[in-house]
Amino acid sequence: MLSFLCFFAFQVVLLAAWVSGTLDPYQKKLQEFLLDLSLTGKKLIEDENFSKIQDQLGNQLGGMFGKGGVGEGIGSVMSKSL
Repeated sequence: MLSFLCFFAFQVVLLAAWVSGTLDPYQKKLQEFLLDLSLTGKKLIEDENFSKIQDQLGNQLGGMFGKGGVGEGIGSVMSKSL
C-alpha cells in the first residue's frame, strides 16, 4: 500500500511539472533523440547501398525538422501540440 501511495504521489508531481511547463526542455531533447534514433537506427533492407540511402535520408530529415532546420517551426508546433 505504501509503494502504491509513493507511486501515485510521484505521478501527481510529474503531471504537475508537465502541465506547468517545467519539463518542456527535457521533453524536446528526448523527442529529438528518439526521432534521430528512429530515423537512423532501423535498417529496412540489409543491403549496403540501401543502408547508405536510408542513413542519408534519415540525417536529412532529422536536420530538416531539428534545431536550425527549415522545418524547425513545424517540429516546434508539433511538439507543443503533443
